Amino acid sequence: MNSSPTPFFRLKASDLEHLLITIEKSLEVQTRTQFYLWAQGALQGFVPHEALWCAWGDVDAMRLKVQMFARGVINPRVESQMTNPTDGVLPRMVDDWLRGGRAPRLLSSEGGEQTGRRQLIGDLQRCGFDHVAAHGVREVQGDYGSFFVFAGLERQPDQRTAYLLELLMPHMHLALHRMRQREADESSTEMAPVTILSKREIQVLHWVRHGKTNFEISQILGISPPTVKNHVQKIMRKLNVNNRAQAVGKSATLRLVTHTDLQEVAR
Repeated sequence: MNSSPTPFFRLKASDLEHLLITIEKSLEVQTRTQFYLWAQGALQGFVPHEALWCAWGDVDAMRLKVQMFARGVINPRVESQMTNPTDGVLPRMVDDWLRGGRAPRLLSSEGGEQTGRRQLIGDLQRCGFDHVAAHGVREVQGDYGSFFVFAGLERQPDQRTAYLLELLMPHMHLALHRMRQREADESSTEMAPVTILSKREIQVLHWVRHGKTNFEISQILGISPPTVKNHVQKIMRKLNVNNRAQAVGKSATLRLVTHTDLQEVAR
């Protein structure tokens, strides 16, 4: 549950009617094309935006697949800056959302309550987005969660925006779930989520986090010290960091090493 629930916002009769239409239309979504048409139709009329990034998967472990729906052409460079699994804006927004108690995140170049998010706002501006709102849904009954980023809003998001996101999230989550379930049913070879580090690299990073030297790690894992050194160097390259301490810090932010990871690599 959110640590600070979004305040109630009284909607006008026209807003309530529009909300009902948007929810009804979401129930028709089964395919990617239908999701796109819904996002650019009923949903676009409710929360006007340039691009919508939809992420789903293990949100806490930051293992996500991402799909973008836009009303225009998005520069590939912007797409990469938004979704890069190590330095991308979207993973950092997910982390900000988790740290913020899973409350709607409202980001704007015009100010407001932006403590600790200046770098994030600056990167969004460099992507061409001055006003952004984001929210997600936590895992329910063992299913994956989801996270949505509305980029390029027409105006600075406010408490009304946050309240609307709270109302829309369950329906967006279910529409996205039906879309991906339909695609999974139609394909027997659905791709697994992208994994940044290999199982061996996760093992090495785990012991680096516990302050072990390369020699100590080699004794624990039964490999040579040069092999451990090679793994450490690969980890730092993949995470785009300069030393072991930075690798540990970034892995914590991106939640690359989890209890489940360690159970899997131990098998």
